[in-house]
Amino acid sequence: MGRCGATLCGMYQTTILLVEDEPLIALDLKSELEARGYLPLMAADVQDALRLAARHLPDIAILNFHTGHMPDGMALACLLRTRYLMKVLFITGARPQELEASADFYAGQEVLYKPFTRRQLTQFLFPEPFPPFPENRSAFTE
Repeated sequence: MGRCGATLCGMYQTTILLVEDEPLIALDLKSELEARGYLPLMAADVQDALRLAARHLPDIAILNFHTGHMPDGMALACLLRTRYLMKVLFITGARPQELEASADFYAGQEVLYKPFTRRQLTQFLFPEPFPPFPENRSAFTE
């Protein structure tokens, strides 16, 4: 079970803080996470995200790079990483050069650029842990 506590999470293994100020995208992400058995905690702005993080200690945060009054989501990401030891992923409508212009952005940050398809979202959030088996498995039996 995630760090969120049995009373809130029940059967959920991982709690994900979702910080997205575009309602349609937020609802789609929430639906996708719930369908996979995760517990999404929805925040529309930075203050709400910090309140939820302190109360529930989510395992992962998915942030919109431009959220509410904070022009640069990297500041929120750094805070969540250091204070709550969360893995942070970004979704954004910004272009790569805009992110790279941020003083706090680092090249290893995982980012999914909008618009994205459901398949791209799934691959981003839930990458396969192992590559698929080759069509010809005989190489492994010789």
